[in-house]
Amino acid sequence: MPTRQAWARSYAVSQVDIDAAVEADGSLEVVERRSYVFRGDFNGIVWDVPCGEFEGRTVSARIDRVCASTDGVTVEFEPGTSGDPETFEMSEEQDCLRLKLYYPASDQTVTFEVAYALSGVASRWADTAELYWQYVPADLQADVEWENISAHVALPVPEGERVVLGENVRAWGHGPLDGEVGLSADGVRLFSPGVGTAEFLETRIVFPADWLSEAQPSDEARLEAIMAEEDQWARDANAKRRRARLLTYGFPAVMVLLSAMSLAATKWYQIRGKRKMPKAQFSDKYYRDVPTNDHPAVLGMLYREGRPVGKDFAATLMRLTDQGRISLDSVEHNVKTKRGGTKRKHEWRLLLHEKMRGRGAVRSSGRAIDDAAFDFLHDVIADKHKHDIEQSLLGPAGEPYVLMSFFNEVAQTWPTAYEQGYGRWSDAVRDAYKSRGFETDDADSGLMPGILGLGDFVLAVVLGVAGILLEVPNLTLCIGVIACFGAGIAIILLDDEAPSIVFSQEAVEIKAQLEALKRWLVDFTRLEEAVPADVTLWNRLLVMATELDVADKVIEQLKVAMPQVVSDPAFSAWCASELQDPREAFGRSVDKGADTSSSKLYHEVSTESLAESHDSSPSGGGGGFSSGGGGGFSGGGRGGAF
Repeated sequence: MPTRQAWARSYAVSQVDIDAAVEADGSLEVVERRSYVFRGDFNGIVWDVPCGEFEGRTVSARIDRVCASTDGVTVEFEPGTSGDPETFEMSEEQDCLRLKLYYPASDQTVTFEVAYALSGVASRWADTAELYWQYVPADLQADVEWENISAHVALPVPEGERVVLGENVRAWGHGPLDGEVGLSADGVRLFSPGVGTAEFLETRIVFPADWLSEAQPSDEARLEAIMAEEDQWARDANAKRRRARLLTYGFPAVMVLLSAMSLAATKWYQIRGKRKMPKAQFSDKYYRDVPTNDHPAVLGMLYREGRPVGKDFAATLMRLTDQGRISLDSVEHNVKTKRGGTKRKHEWRLLLHEKMRGRGAVRSSGRAIDDAAFDFLHDVIADKHKHDIEQSLLGPAGEPYVLMSFFNEVAQTWPTAYEQGYGRWSDAVRDAYKSRGFETDDADSGLMPGILGLGDFVLAVVLGVAGILLEVPNLTLCIGVIACFGAGIAIILLDDEAPSIVFSQEAVEIKAQLEALKRWLVDFTRLEEAVPADVTLWNRLLVMATELDVADKVIEQLKVAMPQVVSDPAFSAWCASELQDPREAFGRSVDKGADTSSSKLYHEVSTESLAESHDSSPSGGGGGFSSGGGGGFSGGGRGGAF
């Protein structure tokens, strides 16, 4: 049997440490360490060392040392073209020296170190010296965001002098705005929590021109232009920080105040009987069928008052099985081991029998959900493995297949495709749910709660402005604001059952029937009544039992009370037990895949992190990064792993 290539592998760059020293001739001596966290089997990494043209000069690169450390053991690499472990190949590209480091690794963390020198990076202008350098370049082809990047730049400080940041040395950082610039004894330190593949990290440092005593001087003055440029970028970045602080500290306070007043008014209306949730007319303890013909995922969303989740997708797969569009079984196949051999693995397989699409211009909402799930399986999960298949696992008529492990593999390797495919199914569920009109705002909501809330909000603002203009002490101002909405909070505390969603009468009835159905599914063998023997009915009930989290109990009871149903070939294969519960397994797999797949183009700086970051210094005195720049020396990319 052919061996399926192992795609279930990934890596992360968890830490980068860069030590750079500017020499008196303008060259840069760099020691860079990158920590790779490997999950799966890898043969090594690719590392680009920049070179090329900059400011009218040719920047050349020289490799001094290549090594790797694992578990405290460091090994030196030797240059060569054999591809043997602990060797590296070097090729000259247009804007970099590309190193290919051979170092087999599997499920471990390896720190690679490259020491190199770059000639003529720092510039000596008539009025200042300048280092303008992208120490992490942007690279859209890179696989992962880098995390925890530290850089230390030592300057060629003459004897008897010292670094005074903001005076004789000015430094700025460009990149994601949660980065920070600070002073060291002999230069500048920079730190960034992360940088996406479409972003760069860059530093610009100016210092006395005579510190580059051996560099070729220029007659051009640059300091004024540099200061003006950095001043504008710092102002732009600080404006974003001010907006973030307003959102982080000011806006939540206002929203809490306003929502508290609105909730208080709503509670008051509830107490007065002006706004009440419809009461269910259905009051029976048990219900013995699925309440409506709605898609199980829609009923599950209503039951949980939430969003589509993995169990809804598992229920959709069960429904596709009942329709004959897919089938479920378990198979054995070969997978690669960490040591390069193979082993047998037993897991669930879905066979996709027919690319059935809705006929005509109009499809039912349930059919749209089923089609979106089938398309996700066929066009995303199976399609990404079409060049990586085992012929023996194909269906009798050559039908494509999906193994349970494919979900996480596709999410890691093709995250965008996974997000889009799963998102289309989730959107179909939401659209079907919305079209049913289960949630309504027609239950005598009225304008009074909003008017009362707005009135309290205006009063709070008036108190705040008056307190500031009249220089009222903060304590007095706080007491006034607290008094403004304290009454509203007290009203909320009178009753803790305010509904977050107002449901229609039909929705309330269906929810009550679903609760009664859940009770019957748990108790049906203990009731003195005939248990239905209709396999088709039990297939339908098992799907809903999955949504109601009682499928395991139903299957166990059926094995005792109606073993002929469980053994019937027409009964759902989803009750099989020779492997991990397929309903839970596929539900968790699709949820895990949704969590795993994410875009790495941009490092996410939360509003809170931005608000807490230090302001950028227009004068170069340290502080937060700005988002300008882009003109520093750079070249090549970030490489990757192979």
